[in-house]
Amino acid sequence: MTPQLAFPRRWFAPLALAASTMLLAACGGGGSDSATGSPTASPASYTTGRISGFGSVIVNGVRFNDSNAKISDGDDGASELALGMVVEIKAGRIDDSSARGDASEIVVRSEIKGPVEAVNAAAGTLTVLGQLLRVDAATVYEDTSGLAALSVGSLVEVYAVPSTGGALLATRIEAKASLGAYKLRGTVASLDTTVKTFRIGNALISYAGVAAPAGLNDGAFAKVELATVRVAGAWVATKIRLGEREIEVENHGEAEVGGLVSGFVNLASFKVADVPVDASGSAVVFAGGTAADVTNGARVEVEGSLFNGVLVATKVKIDDGDEQQEREVELHGAITSVDTVARTFVLRGVTVAWNDTTQFRGITAAGIVIGPNGGPKVEVKAYLAAGGASVVADKISAED
Repeated sequence: MTPQLAFPRRWFAPLALAASTMLLAACGGGGSDSATGSPTASPASYTTGRISGFGSVIVNGVRFNDSNAKISDGDDGASELALGMVVEIKAGRIDDSSARGDASEIVVRSEIKGPVEAVNAAAGTLTVLGQLLRVDAATVYEDTSGLAALSVGSLVEVYAVPSTGGALLATRIEAKASLGAYKLRGTVASLDTTVKTFRIGNALISYAGVAAPAGLNDGAFAKVELATVRVAGAWVATKIRLGEREIEVENHGEAEVGGLVSGFVNLASFKVADVPVDASGSAVVFAGGTAADVTNGARVEVEGSLFNGVLVATKVKIDDGDEQQEREVELHGAITSVDTVARTFVLRGVTVAWNDTTQFRGITAAGIVIGPNGGPKVEVKAYLAAGGASVVADKISAED
């Protein structure tokens, strides 16, 4: 088993724009102004992205207090949080000065549960249930030492965000000894209402044994639970739900979305984190690059307002895609266990290793011990080691 990367309910650390994230925050009532056709501000915020650390919940640099949050898996089942998981967060207004907010609901959202059908470690890709996935330096692995350790037939649960070319970027891959059911999320295509089949990616799905939900059409986004055995070449659906978001998103006067550009047609029509974006306005500011840099695969952060599901941009920041920055993890809290021989400790449920290059501030390696009152409180600046299966401390500082 790889070092444990599952967390309880507290997490923190910026992974830059490695995760697809949307922040929607403003003040006032929900809905829209019918006279002006513009969004009316909402007191709530909505964020979606990958978990990047602990010590409060953080997604793309925003720390969320989750002490009063309902945490579920989207099917009202309880769920623990872990590094690299993709989540949706409903919270109050986010304080821009402190980058903090209070979460009321957190939904954990994996994309795929099923068998590996192909692995290309050299190319950094794998196929699961007919879906092409790629990995990067920030992909977290649990119970497997990395992509090369997976093989055809391995069972996995994959958390992912949209990428380019019809692929997904895997943010976390968990190896599973068994799965009671498979699961797939994606866009419906090739719907055949006569034989009752459709496709998500390259997966052929039969829905003959379940009632088709209203709105099941080509282009609809479906969440499908599947039996674990194919019949006549098709995966058999046992449950189908429609809708891309687990948490309802309303119009917001302020919105921010970060991630990889996909589905680029022009500046008036592309997506980031599956959110439609219009950055064609004459007053849009482009930072870190130019409008020409906004292409499929570019890593961007878009600010503006959300209205009728479209983020109308006022600013687009182009990220340089620094690989080291994508691997960064930051943790805050009290150390709960120590292995001085292995030079590891556990903080917020994360096993962290230190080595001869680790810097110490206000504490020494000898001070990393569990005393009668517990372990010391520290701030840890760390990074995912190559392979994404362990966390290594770059700097450990004493924290009040």
